[in-house]
Amino acid sequence: MTDARPVLDGPVVVIGGGIVGLSCAWFLRRAGADVVVVEAGQRVGQGASRGNAGAICPSMVEPLAAPGMFRTILDDLRRPDAALHIHPSTMPLMAGFLMRFARATTTAAHERGVQALAQLGRGVTAAYDELAAAGIGTNARRDGYLTLHASEADARAEREAIARMASMGMCEPPGSILDGDGLRRLEPLVSERIAAGFELPGERWIDAGAFVDELDTALRAEGVVVRTDARVRALADVGDGVEVETASGTVDGAVAVVAAGVWSSDLLRSLGTKLCLYPGKGYSFSVQPGRMPAHVLHLPDAHVMLTPFPGRLRVAGTMEFDGTMDRFNPGRVEAMVRAATPFVRDVAWADRTDEWVGPRPITPDGLPVLGPLARHPRVVVATGHNMLGVTLGPITGKVVAGLLVGGDPGIDLRPFAAERF
Repeated sequence: MTDARPVLDGPVVVIGGGIVGLSCAWFLRRAGADVVVVEAGQRVGQGASRGNAGAICPSMVEPLAAPGMFRTILDDLRRPDAALHIHPSTMPLMAGFLMRFARATTTAAHERGVQALAQLGRGVTAAYDELAAAGIGTNARRDGYLTLHASEADARAEREAIARMASMGMCEPPGSILDGDGLRRLEPLVSERIAAGFELPGERWIDAGAFVDELDTALRAEGVVVRTDARVRALADVGDGVEVETASGTVDGAVAVVAAGVWSSDLLRSLGTKLCLYPGKGYSFSVQPGRMPAHVLHLPDAHVMLTPFPGRLRVAGTMEFDGTMDRFNPGRVEAMVRAATPFVRDVAWADRTDEWVGPRPITPDGLPVLGPLARHPRVVVATGHNMLGVTLGPITGKVVAGLLVGGDPGIDLRPFAAERF
């Protein structure tokens, strides 16, 4: 924790209008700060904020860089349908990233990452509740998840891991192990291939696209200026403030909060900060099931989530590193269909709609970049949330507001420092 903060003798300029940026803006405004949001797209949430699974899942707040994961990546290099696939042509460009990733997969490093993320995970529910009390995100469903496995041994191992998260105060305890028949009584969509699983009763989900729109509306009602179609061309620390040059003019402020997802790297490079941030593309699409499930169906064996939204079932997952931000690869969607089909039934897979791809901002150690730059304390970074942007967006906003307005972020920011790279 820290009590050192820049004097807010002007507005806070939030760069990025996704879930993280808008959450920062909302909590800052509620804390009394003047705020301006600048977003590159023609509407908020243009990056990875709209097409995701909408999972609010503190039980899953842990680093992607887990023991054994690097070996899995190497084994899957020649499998373009692997759930996490790195195109061989991008390997030389990712050499530094992959070296850091490998170091983060040791048991000790992973445990440090879990403990650091737990600081954020413990505040997820309260942050969403605070937004809901203000009428934002009230469409979040609270019916829980079903985690489904083809093997009882895998289900028990997964349940044990989540029970540990619960013991750390991050989520409610998982339910008891159920056999396949018990799971099918809860959700007829579950196929005979599923042998065991369990319920996560406290987990929530939300239509993230509707959520960012509600945040946008609430911010404007609170007097926050939200500029869209305002791509940032340059960011400068001028000593007693910041200058943010955008496509629609320059915005002066006391502090800049850089929450531009994977694009944050380009903005910070001019300040001498090199983020080790890489676009890991996620995919989603919608289908029509014979019967809409009442729970989110989490299929770790297929590496996908099936989320019930009004009128459609969203299927989201996979991770693709090909060096591009948003090039759509139809083979990734086909791979998701092949992976999920054995585990659920009565789904019209061929009648897919809403196919989407978006760049998740991935860090090699699985931790976000969060806090002020050491050499430029008027520039605060809030990016690199990996696959947890929806889950961690609001609590990130609370941390940033606590830092800039109250002088206390409420957590130890050192594990998240940009300079660790």
